[in-house]
Amino acid sequence: MQEWMGDAYQKYSKRGKTYLLPDFSGKPIFIVPPSQLKWLIEQPDNILSTAAFHYDAQQGDYAFTHPSILSNPYHEHVLHKSLPRKIGHLVPDLWDEVAHSFDHIWGTDTTSWKEVNLQSSIDHLVAPAVNRMLVGLPLCRNPSYLSEMHKFTMNAVTIMTVLQFVPTFLKPLIGRLLAISITRRLDKSRKHTLPIIVERLADFNRKWQDPTYDWQPPNDYLSWHIALASSESRMQELEPDTIARRLLALNFAALHTTATGTLNLLLDLIASPPSSNYIPLIRAEVTAALASSTSASTSTKTSTSTKTWDKAALNKCHLTDSALRESLRVSNFMSRNVQKKVLAPAGIRNPIEGWTARQGSYIAVDMHGPQHDADIYPEPEEYHAFRFASATAATSASHISSPTGISTPATDDEIKPSNANPAVMTTPTTMENAKEKANTSVLSTSSAFLPFGHGRHACPGRFFIAVEVKLMVAYMVMRYEIEPLAQRPRNRWLGGIRLPPTGTVIRVRRREEGG
Repeated sequence: MQEWMGDAYQKYSKRGKTYLLPDFSGKPIFIVPPSQLKWLIEQPDNILSTAAFHYDAQQGDYAFTHPSILSNPYHEHVLHKSLPRKIGHLVPDLWDEVAHSFDHIWGTDTTSWKEVNLQSSIDHLVAPAVNRMLVGLPLCRNPSYLSEMHKFTMNAVTIMTVLQFVPTFLKPLIGRLLAISITRRLDKSRKHTLPIIVERLADFNRKWQDPTYDWQPPNDYLSWHIALASSESRMQELEPDTIARRLLALNFAALHTTATGTLNLLLDLIASPPSSNYIPLIRAEVTAALASSTSASTSTKTSTSTKTWDKAALNKCHLTDSALRESLRVSNFMSRNVQKKVLAPAGIRNPIEGWTARQGSYIAVDMHGPQHDADIYPEPEEYHAFRFASATAATSASHISSPTGISTPATDDEIKPSNANPAVMTTPTTMENAKEKANTSVLSTSSAFLPFGHGRHACPGRFFIAVEVKLMVAYMVMRYEIEPLAQRPRNRWLGGIRLPPTGTVIRVRRREEGG
């Protein structure tokens, strides 16, 4: 598949031409070149629909408890409206959750090395933080609840995969049989979520009726959903059962994307040559950034106050941001993105090339090709963690931890990755203009960087993913030593996606406080 897509990119996409690529079922997908991305995202939703494509690809009839969950993805609307404005206030809570999970899963023993399965540990690290944002404490730490969310995600993936190979006339039968597992997950998860949802609705109603009621809405998805649905008079979205179903869909979207991105990033970092100094430089950066934070948290056990992250401090982590963006580029999960379904009865005509896609057709943009194009990214198959960071950002990490645990000034050789081409580091990509050249944060999207899509339907959860993964990396490098991997295990292709390895075991040891 990789060779096939590479040839198609060079022969067609790179030359501004569309080509047809069959999906798992054999249905052809129109792969338009990156040069036509603007045309694609400007089409009205009643002509080309992102939601309709997702409904089909994710088997909305069967995999998400009820067809309305994906046919009317109100939870995405809530995130679009709320997450960018609310994420900054969530940072201290997410840091608390990340710290709690790492201490529990990777341990606090500073004397002995511990073996951990990387994928399994990341799954268990990601889920509590995701649900700290969705439902808050204490449910986000409930093992039974988290288990149901994980099982739901796995059941949904199974249905999505199996039904791709089932003939259309058999889908109602096979789909309903497979959906039995989804109904089971819904029933079990509602035992955890419905009491909290009902209580939250009651608190909102009492506060609206009596402004003096001593209660403030927690800063989580549940509150955002209720407040927005009420302001928009979306009464169906205020039904407890509807909210419970949407929490399942949100867990599906957040768990597998965040876990996959985190797993790829840690593999890319841990398997980089020690001479690259990526981890020591990131450790220096995040240590300095945390020290600059103006926020503090108070321990319930000791009543002592300690520094905690805030949005301003996290925004100073340019090397960490670059490391994540570079991993999403080189270890991309999907081969194409900005995927849409043609809804117009007459189809849609491409004004640039003159072809017409009939109603029901799928159209997408090649993502793998541009992200691995040597004309855009020098040494495209190599992981250069600081590709998107300036040399100034690396220089600012002026102190690294020595083997003795004493912070010492970094030498010039330590500041700059010794195995990286300086041009790769200082000139991340061949940009079209100065404005785009500045947009190299992990949140910025373009025709040459599409992990989160592009345009008005770009992934609304990317703001949360960026914060969560950066906090996980910060805690990992500040609190743990990790034995490097001699070689990065390869990701494997499965149709149009690349899956990270599942069996990688690493050795970790808690660092001494202040070490």
